[in-house]
Amino acid sequence: MKHLRVSVALLPFLLLACGQAPSKPADATAATPSPTTATASSPRPASPPFQHDPRLDVFGYYFSQTPIQVGNWALKSVNLGAPSDFAAWEEGKRPSNFGPVFLEFEDVTSPTAENELGQTYHTVSFRLLADSYRVGAGQVTFHGSDTRIGEVSFSGGLDLAGLQAAKAAGPGGAGKPVLTGDLQIGANRLRNIGFVYFAGD
Repeated sequence: MKHLRVSVALLPFLLLACGQAPSKPADATAATPSPTTATASSPRPASPPFQHDPRLDVFGYYFSQTPIQVGNWALKSVNLGAPSDFAAWEEGKRPSNFGPVFLEFEDVTSPTAENELGQTYHTVSFRLLADSYRVGAGQVTFHGSDTRIGEVSFSGGLDLAGLQAAKAAGPGGAGKPVLTGDLQIGANRLRNIGFVYFAGD
């Protein structure tokens, strides 16, 4: 036992002789960052880019009451999906050609054709999906971008009572605007644009 005690007592001197200093116990206080330091270095959480009110059913096509065109591209419709479309998108299930909020543009210089309902349409079109959106409490905002038309944003109000009346009126809606707001396409800003509701085929 005496030899063991002597060996332990000589351990610091042996470490110094080998050029190594004995390690000190970790200082828990020094290792823990102060609240001030942690707050300063932590980024503020950003709002989710995609938000909707799951209690709302806004599914349908929304058509502008006035023609909207930038260059060869005309806005055909604003399209809002069913609650399940919003939920799937916000869960990360995102197909490349469909989203719960998208704008459809068509090239008015492209050839035309006729669909099964006898309606004429342009054969060249594209869908502008949202980089961000917010749909709920009577509010609809959208942002997206495309090399053909630039940055696109919409901010407006959804008349929920008017939407219910349009749905009750049948597939064609009531013919009154239920979505109204400001639309910017590239450098072109259009204010107080009204969109009527159409349920679809």
